[in-house]
Amino acid sequence: MNLWSFRFILWYICILLVQPQNRFTFLWPLRIANLAFIIGVGLHILACLEERRPIVRLGPATILALALMFFATLSQYFGVYQKSPAWNPYLDILIKNSLLLIMIEAMADTVERVWAVQMTALFSTLWWIKGGLRLSAVGATYAGDRLLGAAVSLIENPNGFAYMMCVFLPIYLYAYQQAPKKWIQWFFLACALSAIWIVFETGSRTGMVTLVFLGIFLLPHYARRRWKTLILTAVVVIMIYPFTGERNKARFRTIPQSAASFLGFGKKEDAYRPPTQDEQSAEERQAKNRDTWALIKEHLFFGVGVNPDASKYTDRFPMASGQVHCEILMAGRQMGLIGMGLYVGFIGILFFAGDWVRRHTRDWPGVRDLGWTFQMQAVAFAVGGFFSPGAWNAPMMMLAGSASALFGVLKREEWTRMERKAGLPG
Repeated sequence: MNLWSFRFILWYICILLVQPQNRFTFLWPLRIANLAFIIGVGLHILACLEERRPIVRLGPATILALALMFFATLSQYFGVYQKSPAWNPYLDILIKNSLLLIMIEAMADTVERVWAVQMTALFSTLWWIKGGLRLSAVGATYAGDRLLGAAVSLIENPNGFAYMMCVFLPIYLYAYQQAPKKWIQWFFLACALSAIWIVFETGSRTGMVTLVFLGIFLLPHYARRRWKTLILTAVVVIMIYPFTGERNKARFRTIPQSAASFLGFGKKEDAYRPPTQDEQSAEERQAKNRDTWALIKEHLFFGVGVNPDASKYTDRFPMASGQVHCEILMAGRQMGLIGMGLYVGFIGILFFAGDWVRRHTRDWPGVRDLGWTFQMQAVAFAVGGFFSPGAWNAPMMMLAGSASALFGVLKREEWTRMERKAGLPG
């Protein structure tokens, strides 16, 4: 029963990432994702009662998730500009993804199970790779040369596709490092290079900046252990980049100018020339961030509500309505500094739990590199999330729960070894 409960949670993760109901619409009435999660949780509770063990493991990520649900509920009922206490899409995403995190940390009580969560994500997102390559090959682009991506709610536009490719790119590199046979290694390296190509094809400056930061973070690790792979990857990337659409390359060349405009110290363009689409996008994002931060400062600690009525504050902060393309500011608008602190906490768990795992498993390469993978994913969330609207997204919560679970498993094993050395009954 314990094993089957975990299998249903893995099946839920697979449905969450692939979303077959978007392609096979007859699956919509069956609610296969909700059904898999409910069965998994039900079997888990029965297994815990039978084995007389806790239903929830109060690890760092679970504690943060419980705090998130508590403060989100407060915001839902007492947010100063909250529309109504009724269920809404923002709260739906937040609660579901928090429960997923809690269940992952409760069920992933071995290193193998944490590994299974990452591998489920890996094989599920291979469908994204296939979709991206196929759409790119047939020229199915959006707004010029930009690749829109597979039909999944996690990928709403080219920026979302590039962001998620950067998040899961480290898993492909991890599988490449750990594969036991050469042909499997080459397959996963090809997947990693395909993910980079897809980022190029989306024309997403968010994705390109995230790739640069991932490369900087990865360089010391690969330069010591896999310098041949690093050189090969660099050569392949240099070779495939010229095949990127001209409009996408033009967008990438505007990154320095857009960054300067976004930060507010860019050179003022000719007032008589209408702004380009890219310049307008950077200015709008800067204005949205400015107004949202001003709104947060006015309601510093508790925000304005999970689903606020924008008409109550648009007269003073006109650009703070709708989606704000910055996850930490979206969290702050919902729950003030508390929400921003919780958001940083989840990314911090990913990074620092991964760092602890890496330092304490030097003689266990498979787990050591898994810790490094979590750290790289934390970098992807920190950089890509700064330009994306989806706070509390499912991959971030899922991976934070996995990193926290791995930290807890290894910590318990460390205590057990110490007790045995001290002669205590284990």
